[in-house]
Amino acid sequence: MTGPPADPKSDDPSTVRVLHVDDDPAFLDLTATYLERIDETFEVSSETSVEDALDALESAPIDCVVSDYDMPETDGLAFLQRARDNGVDTPFVLFTGKGSEEIASEAISVGATDYIQKRGGNDQYEVLANRVRNAVDQHRSRAALAASQERLSRFIGQSPLGTIEYDDEFRIVRVNPAAEEILGYEESELLGGTWLPFVPETERRHVAVLERDLLANKGGYQSVNENVRSDGERIRCAWHNQVVTDEDGAVIGVFSQFEDVTEAEARKREIERTNAVLSTALDALPVGMLVEDGDRRVIRANERVYELFDIDGDPEAAAGRDCRELAVQLSRRFADPEGFVDGIERIVDARQPVDDERLALADGTALIRTYRPIDLPDGGGHLWAYRLANGPD
Repeated sequence: MTGPPADPKSDDPSTVRVLHVDDDPAFLDLTATYLERIDETFEVSSETSVEDALDALESAPIDCVVSDYDMPETDGLAFLQRARDNGVDTPFVLFTGKGSEEIASEAISVGATDYIQKRGGNDQYEVLANRVRNAVDQHRSRAALAASQERLSRFIGQSPLGTIEYDDEFRIVRVNPAAEEILGYEESELLGGTWLPFVPETERRHVAVLERDLLANKGGYQSVNENVRSDGERIRCAWHNQVVTDEDGAVIGVFSQFEDVTEAEARKREIERTNAVLSTALDALPVGMLVEDGDRRVIRANERVYELFDIDGDPEAAAGRDCRELAVQLSRRFADPEGFVDGIERIVDARQPVDDERLALADGTALIRTYRPIDLPDGGGHLWAYRLANGPD
């Protein structure tokens, strides 16, 4: 056997599933007819028994409950209480012919979304449809916001970057595990406070100015700063700060994501020192030196190679130049310009060391060329050394 065909509206996310509970079957039918006519997204199911209604809430998704107040053996508020006790947070509209301010007040106090008194005429269904639509839209918006916040919370909690969330007064409202590990503080030690514990005194004036600028300009800022761990250790952190605003431009909060770059900064400084030493040593050599990367771009050329080839300009500005074009430019100084260029291509393709290769110059003198293939952090490269030959070619 097969069941009845599925209602295409049931799979439509825009569908509003309304459960109407009333002990009058005729009124249920009339209400369903009007609601579905007023709003074509409404899908109305009806129950005359509270017990059946509770079962319906457990067996199928319902977007809004509309209930009478005065029903046999119970009332709408008792029904509402049982639904809430079962964990149902669906919007609940009390639609009853028995009206009083006392009932309305009690309905709202126990968690009813809205209260409407039945009246004569068809206008009451228009009112009911509007109230249901508003209740469902607000409930869905709150649910979507809660889901979004939950996803954001999970992302922050699991992010490998340290994350600190501030409110609109720059008070800490969240610290993720990565931030706890980097700074050495428990979240509970920082909540409600400011950045003072992990910012050294020498940096506090700068950070205070940054705080004011962020809130005033409502933008973002990146920096690398010294920070202080809970045990007093000084570390360097790269910070990415971003102000979050609402639709009206009001500040909701500030998110600061950061990572410990102490070791990376130390390595960078060491590399810079090493490069400075090597650069000084390279310029002091009596031999012309040229270093290329794997793409045949100049990494470094010293002053002596500029002198040997009579190149104008500053050797430090040579970085990035195309060595193929440079070879063609320099080839005019050689007795065999084409052979000079072809020889470079041959050596580069072979990547085999070359020692003391003699190259005749057009003026009758000669240069001695030495080549070594080298390994660079991002691939292979080429090292060339040139010096004047002792005697004429």
